[in-house]
Amino acid sequence: WDGLRWTDELGDAILAAQVTVIGTIACRLGSSEGATSAATISAIRSAAGEDSLVMDINLRPPWYEAGDVLALCRGDAEDAAALAILKLNDEELPILESWCGLQPTDNRLFGDAIKARMEALGSATNAKRICVTRGENGAALYCRDGDVFVENDGHSVSESQPGSDTVGAGDSFLAALIRYLLLEGELPDKALDRACALGAYVANVRGAVPSHDGAPDALRRIFSPQ
Repeated sequence: WDGLRWTDELGDAILAAQVTVIGTIACRLGSSEGATSAATISAIRSAAGEDSLVMDINLRPPWYEAGDVLALCRGDAEDAAALAILKLNDEELPILESWCGLQPTDNRLFGDAIKARMEALGSATNAKRICVTRGENGAALYCRDGDVFVENDGHSVSESQPGSDTVGAGDSFLAALIRYLLLEGELPDKALDRACALGAYVANVRGAVPSHDGAPDALRRIFSPQ
């Protein structure tokens, strides 16, 4: 993934897309190491329109630099479009807070405490919405427009399949959140519930793209037409 290159076709696709997702893993190497992906993703950040860009933070030491990650969040111009969603996990939250010079008075990951932390981070990173995942404890979502905060305690799956792994759980969660929150315009609490349900299911089966035929009825009902 170090060799992603900008093309006219890529630029046209970004302009036509309702949502574009970028992440930090592909930015692990710079041009000095012969890689092109970091520059390409930066160009994608600049080209994407308002409320169409989602950024997935994934910090894997030693493959990131604080300044590069923050520049990708904020954009390289004063009038850079705000991120539609900045998604990170509960371990990455204090790291980004530190980079932004934020010092929360309450470090808890629930209720008013995490709402205040997410609101501050959204302002510091040029993000309209912040989503913090908490593993088996669900996730929290803060939308700066309207000062909307919701959280979900997550969904339990009674029995994990043999050989189950968590590969793809985070991506499945984010895909569901994008679909229902951004593309279908559902209310934040409903969209977050669907995202947590799908992430929980994928985390308890084998592989990143499992068949949904074996999903528990309780989770299937969450995705049934209302």
